Amino acid sequence: PLFGDLGSSLHTAAFNQVMRGYDIPTFANCPSMCSSKTVDIQSGYERALSTLAAAMSGANLIVLHGGVYGEYTYHPVMAVLDDDIATWVGRFMEGFRVNDETMALDLIDEVGPIPGSYLGKTHTRKTWRAQRFEPVAADRSTYPEWLSGGKKTAFDYAKSRMEEILKTHKVPPLPEDQDREIDNILEEARMYYKNKGFL
Repeated sequence: PLFGDLGSSLHTAAFNQVMRGYDIPTFANCPSMCSSKTVDIQSGYERALSTLAAAMSGANLIVLHGGVYGEYTYHPVMAVLDDDIATWVGRFMEGFRVNDETMALDLIDEVGPIPGSYLGKTHTRKTWRAQRFEPVAADRSTYPEWLSGGKKTAFDYAKSRMEEILKTHKVPPLPEDQDREIDNILEEARMYYKNKGFL
């Protein structure tokens, strides 16, 4: 199988560009289709590069949700890693604004050369978070901190986040009218299949 193959991304990119020419929305599912059989470096680079190619070629919707090996199986830790990939690509696609506010030439004049520092300036505090991307599963510590912290990998961080989500996430209940409507749909389906002799 050629899941995660460069050719898939090239075909997706060409398809997206043609459809954009006709103002037809497109979706790309090749990012979730990797050839790797497990959560590893191969699955990471195939997914990340396919996602970036799909985004840069104009896909309106990109499928990326924890599937492994052509989506024959699913891994919840991969879903956390996919979230980082999707957020990274989304932030990359936003780019950055270049205007009087973001250039802050007056601030550059005010701070001056070394030993001047921008860290204590309101402008820096206001804008740095918007310009920065903080992945959930990546390690941003120094090497000594990483050693003393147990040498955790991206998989370790993603697994911790998955466990936190499973422990703390609460699904809000549906409003009663929606819950009733779902029950009605299910009952209608049961009756349909019962009348056909399948139940």
